[in-house]
Amino acid sequence: MRKIKYIVIHCSAGYGTVESIKKFWKEKLKWKQVGYHYFIDEDGTTHNLATHDIITNGVKGFNTNAIHISYQGGVERSNVNKAKDSRTEAQKTAIIDTIKKVLVELKKTQTISEIKILGHRDFSVDKNKNGIIESWERIKECPSFDAIPEYKNILSADLF
Repeated sequence: MRKIKYIVIHCSAGYGTVESIKKFWKEKLKWKQVGYHYFIDEDGTTHNLATHDIITNGVKGFNTNAIHISYQGGVERSNVNKAKDSRTEAQKTAIIDTIKKVLVELKKTQTISEIKILGHRDFSVDKNKNGIIESWERIKECPSFDAIPEYKNILSADLF
């Protein structure tokens, strides 16, 4: 089993189905693997796209040590070029449940206290070296909300 350092939250930047996104990865991007381990529809349905031992294509340069979770959306319906936190309540719940599920599984094979839960945008370069990835430094807006404070208490919860 690989050592996981990151659980990365993504948005799909559109409203395509899991099938259409998988087709895009394979046919357009020519990826041999999927982009995420989990994909969450607007209604909260969670699709397991890859087992944790599979390296997926979520964040270039960081995939060896990451588990990737994406939700459907993250942009305005009328303008997919405009980022928007479009998570439904069902998606918010499903993301937290999926993070917890991942942590429970990882705890069987590794220490989880040092795992970081980040958004894809948090892998951008801190150009001014102030320790914060500010909006002007981001390579993308994904996941269209700030995942670090959103999920900061999950590891400290009395779940494990």
